[in-house]
Amino acid sequence: MKKILIVILFVFVLTLPNLAQDQDVKALSLDEVIEQALKNNLDLQIEMSNPEISQALLDKNAAIFIPTLTFDLGRGSTTTPSSSIFTGADVERADSGILSFTISQRLLLGGSLNIILDNSRNSTNSVYSNINPRYNSQLRFNLVQPLLKNFGLTATKRNIYVARNNKDKSLFALKQQVINLIYQAEEAYWNLVYSHQNLEVKQKSLQLAKDLLKQNEIQVKVGVSAPMDILTAQAEVASRESESLQARSQIQTYEENLRRILNISQMPEAIVPQDKPLFSPLQVDFNQFLLEALEKRPDIEQVRLDLKSKNIDVRYFRNQLLPNLQLSASYYAKGLSGTPQDVDFSLLPTDSVISDIGGNLNDSLRDVLKNLYGNYSFGLQLSVPLFNTSARADLVQARLNLEQSLLLLKKTESTIYSEVKQIIMDLETTAKIVEANRISRELAEQKLVAEQKKLAVGLSTNYLVLQYQRDFSNAQIAELKSLIDYNLALSRVNKVLGTTLEKHQIVFTEMLLKK
Repeated sequence: MKKILIVILFVFVLTLPNLAQDQDVKALSLDEVIEQALKNNLDLQIEMSNPEISQALLDKNAAIFIPTLTFDLGRGSTTTPSSSIFTGADVERADSGILSFTISQRLLLGGSLNIILDNSRNSTNSVYSNINPRYNSQLRFNLVQPLLKNFGLTATKRNIYVARNNKDKSLFALKQQVINLIYQAEEAYWNLVYSHQNLEVKQKSLQLAKDLLKQNEIQVKVGVSAPMDILTAQAEVASRESESLQARSQIQTYEENLRRILNISQMPEAIVPQDKPLFSPLQVDFNQFLLEALEKRPDIEQVRLDLKSKNIDVRYFRNQLLPNLQLSASYYAKGLSGTPQDVDFSLLPTDSVISDIGGNLNDSLRDVLKNLYGNYSFGLQLSVPLFNTSARADLVQARLNLEQSLLLLKKTESTIYSEVKQIIMDLETTAKIVEANRISRELAEQKLVAEQKKLAVGLSTNYLVLQYQRDFSNAQIAELKSLIDYNLALSRVNKVLGTTLEKHQIVFTEMLLKK
């Protein structure tokens, strides 16, 4: 029964290469994988919309300084029965029309300025109206300016400052997402490289076991070796066939992980990595690495921007504790014109004075522009809350939020310090492991060659040769794994220092424009 299972397993393994050859292959380099990841990854596409959302919110908050133009157009008519001899008509009828323009502007220091141009036309059937129709014009400048509470740039532009910081935070968050995605792509790619080379080593080891099995079969036939040697070799072939199957399964797992990152799960071709892991020594300098990480990492930039926003909140809510003192000032010029009418003034007091003004609406506007009838007013209004509990609570909360941001900045700096220290240790350790595994692989190969020569002259056993074959295979895999780990450590160096984009010559602003 055991021999039947071994034969079935052997036949199945032989058919796998043919199946793999029938499948189309797509060879990808690491740079191509990174390019496709940045182009197709869905998580990145979702994150890409956040800066646009933040920009829209910034534009919305900045819109408070856009002037507002208001038009007011109206017409009316009233009919009133006479109740006095001074009405001037049995049934008085009055018609009116208005046309006004208002420009409203928010000021940087918190005030507001309104410029109003009013024009009206009034007519009546009263015999006592000496200007009929009558045109009135007025140009008014109204200023309202806080002097304590709500005074200053911080009080006025607080939401703009915070929105701008949030927009920059979203850009740094996107940059961090890009760095993480590149590292994920690199990790998935090198794992796939490892799985392919691991299978190659396993297949070579399997072939060595098969060659030894054939050699033993020949020696048994000629009576040089015992049949037990064949069973030992067959068992080893079956074991190594099982390892090859596991290596193939590992390829499928790592390949599917890379497909998910690249968003190409439905692509029919099998992915075959082109690049091979190399050993490129890197000079390390802890102080230089630390300064570079503190300067370039997106996560600490986000914390710093959040700290700026919290400082703005503290200044704003401290201002809200002040009394509300407002300056109100107004200056306006009037104009009057119309069509003079003959009026019987016998009923009026002898000292009455009625302006003798003629003309049309243009004359009224001319009077306004010449400032013939100027008027002004100004005043102060003070409002002091008896209990400013709400504003004090807001300030306390803002200060606590600021303290939290300060602590978060210290924590982030400490994390960066620890990560830089750790990655340097990892890099140095993996470099030493690469060298140690290289020497181990060379020695294992020399031992195997020597033992095969001894077996050929009858000075060794199948057991020792198979053991040295396995040792050599394990040494090859260990060297390969250490090379992969070293290349991943180099990728982590770039990730920890925030230099991943520079390493791969990716310009962040150009990437945003392409998107």
